[in-house]
Amino acid sequence: MSRPRTALAAAGLSATFFTVGAPAALAHAPAQGDDVSFGFSVSPAAVRPGGAVDLTVTNCTRFEATAESAVFDEVVLGMPGQLQSARTTVDADARVGAEFDVTFTCGPETGTATLTILAATASPTPTSTVTTTATSTASPTRGAQAGVGGSQDDDGDTMLWAGAGLTAAAVTGGVVLARRRAGRHR
Repeated sequence: MSRPRTALAAAGLSATFFTVGAPAALAHAPAQGDDVSFGFSVSPAAVRPGGAVDLTVTNCTRFEATAESAVFDEVVLGMPGQLQSARTTVDADARVGAEFDVTFTCGPETGTATLTILAATASPTPTSTVTTTATSTASPTRGAQAGVGGSQDDDGDTMLWAGAGLTAAAVTGGVVLARRRAGRHR
């Protein structure tokens, strides 16, 4: 095989490996209008002015989750993972009897829960939880990812294909180089 043909074959093989992994990467982009793929909650769902609330997000494994409301500043809930949570204090001058939206963000997706402000003598109510089907308990679909504690998501397939493409390109380049050197010594 001539040098130009070998180089062209190597380029074609590399392009094939990269384009095979591209649809898998695009499949994870959320569609607008769909339910969010993560769960979130405010606990308690009703609090007195100046009281504390726990903000929790589940299944936000690829992004750092945040929560914000008109009665408290934006709060970062933690590092990407199965469970992210933080505690924050509601403004002391929050209007009694008002309901405020608490907006949770996980990457490009947002979800909203309601927080009610109680009178100083009222007692807090239980947690306001919004749960989607993605947060229900389910059996794992993939085994543990060795070396990373099972923290990898489904985008590992795309990385696998990209790595295979790079490996194929490197091997092909090595073959071309070896043939060149062998041709010089003849």
